[in-house]
Amino acid sequence: MFNMDDNERRNNQAVLNEYSTIQSPYFNYDPSILSQSTQSEYIYLEGAGSKQRGRFELAFSQMGTSCLTGAVIGSLRGMYTGFKTTSMENQTTTYKRTQILNNIFKSGARLANTFGTIAVFYSGIGVILQKTRDCEDELNTIIAGTGTGMLYKSTGGLRRCGIAGVIGFGLATTYSLITSREKIKEIGKSLFS
Repeated sequence: MFNMDDNERRNNQAVLNEYSTIQSPYFNYDPSILSQSTQSEYIYLEGAGSKQRGRFELAFSQMGTSCLTGAVIGSLRGMYTGFKTTSMENQTTTYKRTQILNNIFKSGARLANTFGTIAVFYSGIGVILQKTRDCEDELNTIIAGTGTGMLYKSTGGLRRCGIAGVIGFGLATTYSLITSREKIKEIGKSLFS
């Protein structure tokens, strides 16, 4: 065991007493310095009182879900391509495994990036439309879908930009018709009345 003589004990006790008299500057403060407001100091999320989340809060889950969906679909496509390519070659098992894994990771990352970019465009356009129009309706969804398609293929020329806009319009309109058929009818009546 550890034996300590009396002289060492006294020295250790003196050191402890010396440090116990030092006070921390973090514990010595005047509470009157801090502001004493009567209002609550909480930050509320957009739409906190409602049972439905706003478009901005939904944007993050949409982007994450899109990236994961793209990664899964791309990985499955890469696995299929990898098996198809390596079955025709007469190579070792290690080479085939490496080729399959390369196809899985490259294709998965490529499609995840594509889906994520489209989700960022769609969410950004949707949030901007909601803030400028000060309402959240299916018209925002349709315009955001059309704008996303056009923006995503804008570097491919006018023809590709138009085709992508039509595809975005079709997908957004189909989604809006499936989720809220009655609201679309009301919007159509108000636009053409």
